[in-house]
Amino acid sequence: MTNTRELVARATAFVAEAERMTNERDVDGIRAVFASDGHQSAVLDGLLIESHGIDEIHRAWGLMCAFMEKRTMFVDKSLVTADETTIVNEWIGTVAGKRAARGIEVWNLDREGLVVDQRVYAFLDARPESSPVQNLRMLLAHPLTATAFARAKLQASQSGAQRFTATKAGAR
Repeated sequence: MTNTRELVARATAFVAEAERMTNERDVDGIRAVFASDGHQSAVLDGLLIESHGIDEIHRAWGLMCAFMEKRTMFVDKSLVTADETTIVNEWIGTVAGKRAARGIEVWNLDREGLVVDQRVYAFLDARPESSPVQNLRMLLAHPLTATAFARAKLQASQSGAQRFTATKAGAR
């Protein structure tokens, strides 16, 4: 069993290497990270990209690197948590000069430290819930979800106002 300090140091170095590979578009470096029978699943703003085996993963990573280069995307990754077989990191990214991308990655490792499964969840233009642009995008892409969220938000604000009024009245 690895002590905590060594575990954190190893996981931090792994995340730093993942950041370097991303920002330098190191397509071939992916072969040294994944097991030959590895699996990668990426959800990119709702687009699901699945890859099985090192050759598919290599092709998918090449496509992702080409995309990131075209959009001038760079990321800053930081360790969230780790144990002997799992590393979780989050990242904040800049796409075409706008720092609004966000993501999280979960890496599962085998006994040799190679990735057997990676899950990526990425949002390239995350905005606060108060953003009119984001609310319009959500309404156009997912009208039922956007409407349900707006109704719940309105209901919560009204019930909060009623609770505040009742509490205030009881305090007199």
